[in-house]
Amino acid sequence: MSDPVSHAGRFIWRELMTTDAPAARSFYSALFDWTSSEMDMGMPEPYVLFGLPGREDPTAGCMKVPMEGIPSHWLDYITVDDVDAGLKQVVSLGGKAVTEGMDIPDMGRFAVVEDSNGAVFALFTGLQPGSTDTDSHPSNGSFCWSQMMTRDLAAAQVFYCGLMGWTASPMGPGMVLFSRGERPVATAMQMPAEAPMPDHWLSYVAVEDADASTARAEALGAQVFHKPETLPGMGRFSVLADPQGAVFALWKDLSQSN
Repeated sequence: MSDPVSHAGRFIWRELMTTDAPAARSFYSALFDWTSSEMDMGMPEPYVLFGLPGREDPTAGCMKVPMEGIPSHWLDYITVDDVDAGLKQVVSLGGKAVTEGMDIPDMGRFAVVEDSNGAVFALFTGLQPGSTDTDSHPSNGSFCWSQMMTRDLAAAQVFYCGLMGWTASPMGPGMVLFSRGERPVATAMQMPAEAPMPDHWLSYVAVEDADASTARAEALGAQVFHKPETLPGMGRFSVLADPQGAVFALWKDLSQSN
């Protein structure tokens, strides 16, 4: 009997945890032309779903941070075959369980965890395994990539390859590429020891023009951490923080340009 197919290791959802949901809703709707709708999740404030005009599937979620003192941040959800087994594996690899496994009605099960360097992300198992296995090209305004920013690149490779079954290959000094089989899924980059932020996953949003979107974000109150820069043959990017402090990146794909 053949082993069951694993559907682990895909980034399938991004969720904004913010100190001011109405303000964040206004910012991202203005920046990316996202639509927004509310969903009752039994919380004091409604859960917000961001979407792209004309598309049925939502792009991201937004909710207020669950308690005072937690800074605004984007949370990446990565698939595993079994959330509860994944929680145990996280701990065995030196990480921590931030929450226990919890069910999302009619969708699946998730848990929030920390990796061995303290970066926070979420595990997710859908009710229909493989339903999120898509390699469609991301459209402008949708999330297109995630990058691990870490002070311990070697430890990050051990953790994520062990948990997700990814392979890691060098991309130059201080950077590796994570792959799921032959499919690239993420990168990891060494941060300077003096960097002010903790280890974290940095989520990239595809845009038509990185310079114009960066200027638009700044006009809307964002802080620019890294001005637009071109990676030859790959793309042009910038790194920003929204007005509530959640860090994200913009990406213009140049790999298909003639």
